[in-house]
Amino acid sequence: MSRPLVVLAMCGLLVGVAHAQGRPSDEAARRNQRGAALQQQGKLDEALAEFRQAAQADPGNVTALVNLAHAYGLKGQLDEGIAEYRKALAREPGNAMARNNLGVLLDRQGLHDEAIQEFEEVLRRDPTNTSAPKNLDVAKQNSATTQERDNKVKQAIKEFEARPRDPRAAYAVARLHAVHGQAEQALEWLTKAVELGFSNLDYLTADPALVRLRDDPRFSRLVERRAGQSGPAR
Repeated sequence: MSRPLVVLAMCGLLVGVAHAQGRPSDEAARRNQRGAALQQQGKLDEALAEFRQAAQADPGNVTALVNLAHAYGLKGQLDEGIAEYRKALAREPGNAMARNNLGVLLDRQGLHDEAIQEFEEVLRRDPTNTSAPKNLDVAKQNSATTQERDNKVKQAIKEFEARPRDPRAAYAVARLHAVHGQAEQALEWLTKAVELGFSNLDYLTADPALVRLRDDPRFSRLVERRAGQSGPAR
């Protein structure tokens, strides 16, 4: 059974304006404070807008960048959050919260080795940091899990290449991708399996490995396409 990836939580609350590098502009300070209040009220979209305005008002303000990155992370906008954390660290490399949270977002994005490097850097700079050790261990576990999954997919593809006309071999690759949450790849291989003649509709619609795909219209169309074709079940 595949081990699930462990999701890390970003550490700490929003940074206060007083932690900014240098003296923040009045506009950035007001925006930061307003954004923090809105976030505490659960109004994340409005908070994000305020933090974005704060960062624009004072581009060198590390607090504004960290707050903005933190809000992006909470919204699931990982690319944007990572970019803002990198900007903050370019100005303040020793900011442990920014570096730790950057590692968290990298890990969520599947960039486990890069996340490991960030957590190790936090500990290099501050061996007493309490958040980084656990995050580092989890990132290493996630890296190992991902490598294990990738190896299984590679092996399944290798088996398909040895039997390129076998629909069951293509279906086996699709199942692995589906279990790993890789919908695009799973549907691509399911399509290949159907084109090769896979026609066991009962199994296709009941297979628990495909449960994440069943709400996708493309999966429904694929099943309908197979149902409209003739031929013995394989």
